[in-house]
Amino acid sequence: MGFLADNSIQAVAFDIDGTFYPLWKTQLRVALASLSSLPFAMNYNKARQRVRTEDSFLSLPPLSEKERGERMCRYMWDRSEEEDIEYFIQKEKKVFFTRYEKSFSSIKAYDGVENVLSKLEEREIKLGVLSDFPVGSKLKAMGIDKYFPLQLSSEDWGRYKPCLTPFEMLISQIKEEPHAILYVGDSLRKDIEGAKRAGLRTALLSKKEELGSADIVFRDWSELDRVLF
Repeated sequence: MGFLADNSIQAVAFDIDGTFYPLWKTQLRVALASLSSLPFAMNYNKARQRVRTEDSFLSLPPLSEKERGERMCRYMWDRSEEEDIEYFIQKEKKVFFTRYEKSFSSIKAYDGVENVLSKLEEREIKLGVLSDFPVGSKLKAMGIDKYFPLQLSSEDWGRYKPCLTPFEMLISQIKEEPHAILYVGDSLRKDIEGAKRAGLRTALLSKKEELGSADIVFRDWSELDRVLF
């Protein structure tokens, strides 16, 4: 018996960046996408981190795109007029989402990813992804989009992991009890601690042997395969 059967897991959800493929590839693509707008990018990253820190482990109401933009404008420029918010929303899409999206055409998943996903699908386990950045075409580029009818991004609610709101939205949309959902990620704080506080089971991809309180710690996808099944 494996972890899934032993713990009556009905659904498995995944982080994307750093979990399906190496995190440094995301970081490199973000850096390249933002080179032409460096001052904006630096302020943006600082503001985003401030939002993440303030919302940590809290269950908060979702924010609309305008509300999220207003908050980011206040943190970036100490102002939030209508024109500031509209400028921010368009600039964010251009600098990060559009350029970033175009750079993922050649992304490759870790060895063993599709094998695990195929086995989960065969066992009729519900599958989903929950990422902070928009999902876009990353899953398609890796050839694994067919496994995920549920594709969620924290951007949809203006709340970033480890805020509990994205995990609560995942629970509501995957339609299973929290303890019957396994969340798989590569960040101890954002993925594991956030998911655990929302009541989910957790699996951490890490090369380090002793990291926090994840239910599973695995070094590579072949190890996750052995543990799950």
